[in-house]
Amino acid sequence: MARPMNILVLQGGGALGAYQAGVYQALSEADIEPDWVVGTSIGAINGALIAGNRRRDVLARLEAFWTRVAQPSSSRGVALEHYETELAKFLALTTGVPGFFRPRPAWEIPLTHNWWGTPPSFYDVTPLERTLEALVDFERLGTRNLQDGKRLSVGAVNISRGAMRYFDSHDEPLSARHVMASGALPPAFPPVWIDGEAYWDGGLCSNTPIDYVLESERPGSDMPINCYVIDLWSPRGPVPETISDAMHREKDIQYATRAGHNLHFLKEINRLREALRKLGKHLPDAVRDDDDVAALLELARQSPVNIVRLLAPAREAETAQKDIDFSYSTIMERWRAGYHDMKGALAICPCRRDPVSDEIGANVCSYRSNLDGHLEDLTDVPFE
Repeated sequence: MARPMNILVLQGGGALGAYQAGVYQALSEADIEPDWVVGTSIGAINGALIAGNRRRDVLARLEAFWTRVAQPSSSRGVALEHYETELAKFLALTTGVPGFFRPRPAWEIPLTHNWWGTPPSFYDVTPLERTLEALVDFERLGTRNLQDGKRLSVGAVNISRGAMRYFDSHDEPLSARHVMASGALPPAFPPVWIDGEAYWDGGLCSNTPIDYVLESERPGSDMPINCYVIDLWSPRGPVPETISDAMHREKDIQYATRAGHNLHFLKEINRLREALRKLGKHLPDAVRDDDDVAALLELARQSPVNIVRLLAPAREAETAQKDIDFSYSTIMERWRAGYHDMKGALAICPCRRDPVSDEIGANVCSYRSNLDGHLEDLTDVPFE
């Protein structure tokens, strides 16, 4: 059997995205290099850093980005981490994040009237464009040909149409603007204009772009696929007791994966393929040789699919502002957590095993790390 195609799916989540950097490090050390990276928002930024660099340079570029945006830029020790976290959130709101975004002057912010013709946003993301151009070689992005570099797809929302669009290096050259469009979360960040159309953060419609992977044409009918889905927001959580808790829980629910929908999608596809295979066995050769019928039966061919879903753990005393906690200590903690969790998942998940489940056409494994660092197997827990 041909070597598996490795697909890395990265959710959006601001500062939470440091977890994804650790995940990549663990995959790289296990000699699992993504052939295709699909991301939204911060997942698009991490995805561009992974796909737009030589393999030997990726970790250094990820580290360069995450240390550039860290503030405070270093840790003063465990005893002060709480204060550093609060300071980081305060600085993000008031002065922006280095290499990422900066506040607009108050008189330029068009709250009710746009006197200056400035974009409707509180922050300017010009620093992010410079950072991406410095750390990503967009000419390295590949197409569907596995020998042509890593393929990158980033999701954004067309504002006027209210529709999701994926900018894909398989279809067109990508630039820093496409990545910025994927992360243009309103009203903090301005719309990004591409080819005469304005775009916002893809997380407004689909924060985890697994649906794009499942709906896309397969790169090869006989090629097994290993798909690693990295979630940053928790679909499950306690019923809130305070307004602060409610704001936190609302964000988790809003941006968490709708994995149940994706699993149902897999089951339906497999059911239809099985029906086509059975139908094909009863057709006479003359009918099977018809071009239209042959094309339909070709859809029944199925390559093994393994999906490994990893849910980032919650940290103690998290709030709704956790996605703007760019403190160095928190970034490094999330990075280490992603590394630890993916190493643990690779040790126990059947991501390299066949055959594929007859029921859904895929092995689906799901894991989450508890506060004590223990990796919990959620494979048999009902999907949200």
